[in-house]
This record gives sequence, structure tokens and C-alpha cells, in this order.
Amino acid sequence: MPRPWGLSGPEFLQLYWIGLALAVLVAIVVRVRVRAGRSTQPVRSLDMDELAYLAGGPRRVVETAVARLLTAGELRTSRRGTVQATSTTQSLNPVDRAVVTDCQRYTNRTVNLMIPAVSAEPVVTGIGRRLEDMGLLVDPDVAKSAVRKGSIALWVLLAIGVARWVNGIMVDAPVGWLTLQLVLTGLLILLLTRRGKKVVRTSKGNEVLADARRTSTRAAGSVDEVLYAGAAGAVLFGGLVVYPDLAVRTSLLASSGSGSYSSSGYSSCSAGSSSCSSGSSCGGGGGGCGGGGGG
Repeated sequence: MPRPWGLSGPEFLQLYWIGLALAVLVAIVVRVRVRAGRSTQPVRSLDMDELAYLAGGPRRVVETAVARLLTAGELRTSRRGTVQATSTTQSLNPVDRAVVTDCQRYTNRTVNLMIPAVSAEPVVTGIGRRLEDMGLLVDPDVAKSAVRKGSIALWVLLAIGVARWVNGIMVDAPVGWLTLQLVLTGLLILLLTRRGKKVVRTSKGNEVLADARRTSTRAAGSVDEVLYAGAAGAVLFGGLVVYPDLAVRTSLLASSGSGSYSSSGYSSCSAGSSSCSSGSSCGGGGGGCGGGGGG
């Protein structure tokens, strides 16, 4: 029986399995280390926008602001999902002002365009940098670098395996099991290097978010509960797709033209809906839209 590279088929397969296990272990260790985080600032109490960024990234910050402005009656939408500012917000919240400014800048502005546009504003991206400084988020460039470094061993192993596979074909050696190993290696590379969430939380960030979720379930009347109250509090953790008012939620989801935005949670107030008009369930803290005011 041929022994390419001085190794029999079973010997090479055994070494390959060992190499594959070690390469996967390296990839996992690199990911765990980068998620440990390095804090340059002490962790303080986070405001609603910072928690929203921690929960779902820059888009979630804008979604939370939209819910906050709808509750305050400073935004409204049509059934087509276009967003209009009903007034010039006096809120001290810079994200709220960015949302209102964007709505005023364009006519017939849809949430599908407004949310990603405001998400890229410095006032929103700056929140992410503050969370990185506190060691709650991993810098996106650092996360990408870690993924690349962690996958090097897998790529080297795959290259060796392919070379052995070609050599085996040339000497008419059986390559069935090696083919299976190569396919498995390729799948592991795809799994471990696929593009995941844009926001990568550190272990400390996960703890802070978990604590915030526990706080959000406390009985009404708690001082901490005010931060997470009403529609904005619900959207903070789940996106606009969990907006309490069904009519509001439907009007925004319909603006996408498909169900693809259901995971993003786009939702808003319908201009003519009795459940979302100022003074009903979207007004001032009552009803199904919740009471989370601006700020």
C-alpha cells in the first residue's frame, strides 16, 4: 500500500483529527480572550441609550429613541411607514434630536431609511466608543483581528489536507475519509469566521446587560424601574418589534414591504390611529404604548 509523505492513510487521518481538535481549541481560546475585555474607565451606571447600544448596537439606540419620541408625541407615522416630527424637540437627549432632525430634513422619510442613517451619526457611534472604554464592548477591529488570528491554524490544516488529498488521488490511494475531514474543516472555518453581530459584548458587558434585564422586571414603583418603563423600556431590550401597541407595530413593519424587518423591530405610531394619537395610549405614559418619556 502506498505511503505518501511516509505516513499511511490511517496514520495521517489520526494526526489530522488531532490537529483539527487543536486548531478549533486555539480559535475558541482566542475568542474567549478577546471577550475578556480591557477597561480603561470604571463601569458606571448606564443611561438608556448606552444600555440600548449594549443590547442591540447603534440601530437599537435609534429604535429606542423612536419609541421614546412616539410616547412623547413628538413623532408620528403614516400607514406607509413614513415618519414625521410633530414638533421641534426640546429634549436634552442628543439622539432624540438627531432623530427629529433627520425626520425634518426629508419629506416622506421612512423608518427603513431613517434608522440606519441616524445609526451612523457620531452622536450614536460615540456611545459605542464609550462602552468600549468601559470594557463592555469589544472594538470591531479587534474582534475581526481575533477571528482572523484564531482561524489561521484551521486554514493551515486545510491546506495540508488538500495537498495530501491531491497526492492521494495521484497515487491512487483511498481518500474517502480525508474528503470528509476536509469538508468538516471547511464547515468549521465558516462557522468560526462567519460574520456575526456587529456588537460584540465582553463578559463584563454581558453581566451589565443581564443585571439591567433583571432590573427591568422589578415591580413598578422602584426607582430603578423608571429607567426601563413604558414602550422605550420594552424596545430597549427587544427592538421596535416588541412595541406594545399592535397598530403602531404593524404600521412600521408594513413599511418594509416584507417580514424581513421583524427581527430589527421597526415600529411607530400611525397618524390616524386612535391607539397612538397624542392623549391616548401613546400619550404621556398610559395605555398600551407605555409611559417611557423622553430623556
